Amino acid sequence: MQATYGLKPGEYDELFRLQGGVCAICRQSRSKRLDVDHCHKTGVVRGLCCARCNRQLLAKGLRDNPEIARNAAEYLEDPPAVRLIGQRFFRQST
Repeated sequence: MQATYGLKPGEYDELFRLQGGVCAICRQSRSKRLDVDHCHKTGVVRGLCCARCNRQLLAKGLRDNPEIARNAAEYLEDPPAVRLIGQRFFRQST
């Protein structure tokens, strides 16, 4: 980990404590070690994330693009369909 991410001895643990022992994104604690998240363009270490947030959300879903993250937050907070048709609920057929 030190060679891959350039962390000095003890820095992972310091970062872990700084984040309160939880993922920087979902704020959940995990039984496994948190991933060292980094920008894939610059290589800058950003923090510690659970595997789901690091690999699925940041890398694949958001593609390390903050604009996509802002758009997603806007969408979740103010869905266009609710503005148009009001709260319409999906009912699954059984």
